[in-house]
Parts: sequence; C-alpha cells; structure tokens
Amino acid sequence: MSDNKPENIVEVRDVVTRFGEKVVHDGVSFDVRRGEVFAIVGGSGSGKSTIMRHIVMLGQPTAGSIKVFGEEVTGLGEIESLSVRKRIGVMFQYGALFSDKNVLENVGLPLREHTKLDSDFIDELAVIKLKLSNLDVDVAPLMPSELSGGMKKRVALARAIALDPELLVLDEPGSGLDPVSARALDELIVQLKELLGLTIVMITHDMNSLLNVADRAVFLGRNVALACDTPQRLAKSQYPEVAEFFAPARH
Repeated sequence: MSDNKPENIVEVRDVVTRFGEKVVHDGVSFDVRRGEVFAIVGGSGSGKSTIMRHIVMLGQPTAGSIKVFGEEVTGLGEIESLSVRKRIGVMFQYGALFSDKNVLENVGLPLREHTKLDSDFIDELAVIKLKLSNLDVDVAPLMPSELSGGMKKRVALARAIALDPELLVLDEPGSGLDPVSARALDELIVQLKELLGLTIVMITHDMNSLLNVADRAVFLGRNVALACDTPQRLAKSQYPEVAEFFAPARH
C-alpha cells in the first residue's frame, strides 16, 4: 500500500563543508520534494551558494551525503555525474551567458553539447525555449552585451530549460532587477513549473519572491539547517533569526 509520502528529488544529509579552518556547514540536512518550489535562505556567509553547488555537482562537501533523483552524487567523477547533470537545469546569479555567442547560440549550447541533433533543429528548439521564457524571437541574434538585466535573466532561464530538466536550480533569480521585472520573473518561474512539471530549488534574499513563489524554505544558520517549513510556519519559528527573517509572512 502507498503511504502517499512525497517523493524526494534532493536529499541532503549531515553535510559538512570546510574550507581550511573555516567551517561553512556542520551537519546540514533537508529534503526537496518533487513538484515543489523550495527556497534556500539565510544570512550572508551561511553557505547558500555552496550547498547549491554541492547539489549540482560543482563542488564536493567535506563529509555527508547528497542524493539527487535517488542517486548519491558526492564523490561522483565527471563522467559518472553526466547522466544526473543532464536532468538538472541551472540559472546562475548573473546569467553566466557566453559573451562571444549570441542569444540563440547561448540557449542552444546545452543541446549541442549533450545531444546529436542537427544544427537547424537545435536552433528551432532554442527558439521554443526563448518563447517559453517570454522572449520574442527578435532577440535571437543579439549579443549578451545588448540585453537588459531582465532579458539576460530570461535568456539564462531559457538555456537552463534547454534539455527539458526535471530539476531547475536558480541562484538569486531576481537579483539586480527592478521590482516590476522581479515580479514578472516570479510569475514566469511559477508558469514554467506548472507547464513543464519542474521541481525548483532557488536561492533568494528577496522576501517578496519567496512569498510569491516558494512552497517551502530552509533557513541556513549556525552552520546547520535551523528550520525547514512553509514561510508562514517559519515566521513562528522558535529561532529568533528565523522568525525575524520570515516576519513578513505573518501578514
């Protein structure tokens, strides 16, 4: 019989991260459930980006376990991790677009690297991803230097969904955007989650974005995951720093 327990897409268990003498994580644990938008929050230096990099296999923790799609990813080599990486789309904080490639080439890059599709078909797929990211096809020939901040974010999002990932990881998606653009990006993220059946992990310090988009959040502090729940419940946390951070969720 099924116990209807939600499936975990990401499982972080007792993760320790040290850089020399500096301890960033000292036993961080949390789960990300299929189909949710899960936010990673905390103060500056709490290791939000570091844990994100561990999840997408861009850095290894000192100790502990991280499973993605049920597979242990700590200790995986470049070749072994490829099958898992292809199921994850990543949007970096500043877009990380290649300055020497136009928009169409940037979005099509994962398809050129990881599929054997012909070039014309890849371009067609890249245009579809641009449209899904609420961008007009007219931006396709533009270079990153010709784009506004909001457009760069959307191009980076289009590239992140190029391989039809199951898990989408967003690093500060709204940073550097004006409030109107940030809210429009929030709406787009929710639309894509519903349309493509995504599980989304996002790092954010934008409380409006958190309340608009996140189903649950984990608060990193004191080198551990202090609390993990809905924003509304976290606003009533026993930990003062957590309750203070999520105070706007009480209203």
